[in-house]
Amino acid sequence: MFIILLYQFYPYEYLTNDIPTDNFLHDLAYDNVISLWFAESLLRGELLEFGDWLGSDRPPLFSGTILFLNATQLPVDQVYLLIGIAVQAILIPVVSEFVAGLSKRKLAIPEKLFLTFIVISTPVFIHNVAFLWPKLFAAIFMIIAVDLLFFQPEKSIRLTILTSISMLLSFLAHGGSGFAILAVALIYIVRIRKKEELYRGFLIAAVFFAGYSPWIFYQKVVQPPGDRLLKWHILAQIDIVPEGVGPLFVKKIKEMHYFDIPVRTYQSFQNQILEGFPQIVSTPSIDRFAELSFYKIPFSVGVPLFITALCLLFYRDKSFKTVMLIAFVNAIVWFALPFKPVWSIHEGTYFLPIMIITAGIYGVLNLRSGKLPVILTLVGFGIANLVIMDWHRMYLFENTHLVPHDVYKMVDITNYNGGKDFDNTSIENLSVFGSRLTTDADTADFKLSAVNGDAIYYITGPDANGQTLEVYGDGKRVLELTDTKIHRWKRLDVGRFEKLQIRLVDNGKNWGQWSAIAVRK
Repeated sequence: MFIILLYQFYPYEYLTNDIPTDNFLHDLAYDNVISLWFAESLLRGELLEFGDWLGSDRPPLFSGTILFLNATQLPVDQVYLLIGIAVQAILIPVVSEFVAGLSKRKLAIPEKLFLTFIVISTPVFIHNVAFLWPKLFAAIFMIIAVDLLFFQPEKSIRLTILTSISMLLSFLAHGGSGFAILAVALIYIVRIRKKEELYRGFLIAAVFFAGYSPWIFYQKVVQPPGDRLLKWHILAQIDIVPEGVGPLFVKKIKEMHYFDIPVRTYQSFQNQILEGFPQIVSTPSIDRFAELSFYKIPFSVGVPLFITALCLLFYRDKSFKTVMLIAFVNAIVWFALPFKPVWSIHEGTYFLPIMIITAGIYGVLNLRSGKLPVILTLVGFGIANLVIMDWHRMYLFENTHLVPHDVYKMVDITNYNGGKDFDNTSIENLSVFGSRLTTDADTADFKLSAVNGDAIYYITGPDANGQTLEVYGDGKRVLELTDTKIHRWKRLDVGRFEKLQIRLVDNGKNWGQWSAIAVRK
């Protein structure tokens, strides 16, 4: 746990809830704090509304878990990230116990260390253990449900109820679990051979719907309609419409062509499995690798581990093939069911990549020969992945947080009116010069000279209209940005010159129209 926290939070000086976004990607929505907002609204006794979203549009379990585990008297926003990471990190012992159960033996300490390292080093874990969607949390309960349903010899009523409760908790953690639940249900139904198995299925469904009914009540009575996310991800209805899910589904069915499902399934397969490889080959970069690792299945699992799991399909092991069958059916359901092609793994839960990771680890640990070379190869790739991701993370930190290293040093400035950025940023060893003096309506046109560096920092307001930055190195223009929105500090590597001239112009007088630069004092 210490290693996870160190990897996620170093070198930040303060623990804030936007660190997970700052670490890896900067274009994500505020989904990672929605559970926090819902928890805070419950404490205030208010109904949550954010933009055109409602508190009832998102499942409640993670918010309830945060509130339940907050034994301190600290405000929820101060402990949210730490509790959330700790809860999602439970994935590691859950996968360990699942693999041990599949192996029908206790794992040795070296095997547990290998398993732990492989899970931690996968991009899906690195990205999402701290970015609290919370989809790893949902995957934990689905793994437990799958283990109880397919891999436990006991078929008692008690275990059947526990299976249903696990599925229920997964769905209450994130609605994307519906794809996994439907896939598991299809496999179970196909395998029914006895009346007892049919009755067991009915019991699972009854307990599930009984347990889900209080949340349905909240959605339909307390804060209706509560179906925005379902319409978005299943029916491809992004804009708010008055129709309920049922009438909208019928409308979409009537508009659908017979060949839409196979075409959509292939498009999703192409987007998720095939598309990433040509992209990384045509434009190889760490930025591209990090982006693909967040959005595409093979890269989120780790390409070496993904290929290993596919190769092990030739391995004669019933448990391994069952796990991979669950992953395969989950993928088919996920690809085919929505009324739009699947673009990113975050449109569902992370049960699918976690099952592939689990299958790969189980298969490797139970190889009869050649185990050590495969383990060493996967560990090597895991180390490489952590190093690459950390390099990317530190690069983003340097590019979005004011770090004075190799930044140009100011010599003089003309026509400057004393403005700064919106936050009046003040940081040791750096000076901030901007257009905003008292309001966004302030304008500016100043020139600054600097020496001894190779970069400057630049930021604009939410509306970059009227903002211009011109940079000249030894009298030659090297950079010009016009109406270019850069909503957080960005390091601009302009090159090394004997003298750098910078001109910042702000002709905007409306809300959000301001800009600023930062150089060394």
